[in-house]
Amino acid sequence: MTVGHQVTRYLQIFSGSLLLAGTSLMGQAHAAEQPTVRGQVSAVNSTMLAAPLSGRLLEVNRRVGEEVKQGEVLVRFDCRSLKAERAVASARLSGASSQYKVNKQLARYDNVSQLDVDLSRAAVNEASSSVKLSDVYLSDCTITAPFDAEVISRVVNPYQFVSNGEPMLELVSSDELEIEAVIPAMWLGQVGSDTPMTFTADATGAELSGKIVRVVDSIDPVSQTLKVIARPDAKPGVGIKPGMSGEVRFPSLNPSGIDAEESGEASR
Repeated sequence: MTVGHQVTRYLQIFSGSLLLAGTSLMGQAHAAEQPTVRGQVSAVNSTMLAAPLSGRLLEVNRRVGEEVKQGEVLVRFDCRSLKAERAVASARLSGASSQYKVNKQLARYDNVSQLDVDLSRAAVNEASSSVKLSDVYLSDCTITAPFDAEVISRVVNPYQFVSNGEPMLELVSSDELEIEAVIPAMWLGQVGSDTPMTFTADATGAELSGKIVRVVDSIDPVSQTLKVIARPDAKPGVGIKPGMSGEVRFPSLNPSGIDAEESGEASR
């Protein structure tokens, strides 16, 4: 190979390297210019299970950090008194039904008044309602998981007495997540429903892509900002958890367009 050919070859390699470096720098510059806002991950399904009745707990089957499946029994109450009340209500219903049946037979021979028949029928309805109410109370004796989730808080233990409405277990599901972000109102011309976005978690560096699904139609009068909510395109990986915060970018956002809008606002 001649010296001229070698020089030409080196120039070609050097030009290609410059082209690649220039492209990389342009991409980095574009990413650096891309405006960002802060975002936070939240779970679509989360709840605090509270006691539906006052009583003593027999079982609390899950501890903090354990996963539960939908329909799995988490808490059982000691409901012996409620079962006894249900038996009493059932016996009253049986007696009222018998009395109503007899009164209807006697009414055919005018041995009882129509008022007696009506009162006995009302007694049957009242006793039947008492049985149904007892069944409702008994259904609250067993608490099941409303969805697949993880127990992140537990504030009760077996054999503890709890009052109606007292918190017991907090559940959070990582299966469905949302990303909430607050954006400047002037971005509304370029950011709205179905706008693509990317989220980068501060803690892990994990990235998540998605689209805006809701825009809160209320602008803060002081900061001139509003909230947007995005849903991921795919199920999040292990590096994204509810409660994480990070940076949100909108790839379709044109920084020059934002600068023009800011200049227009300033001139006004």
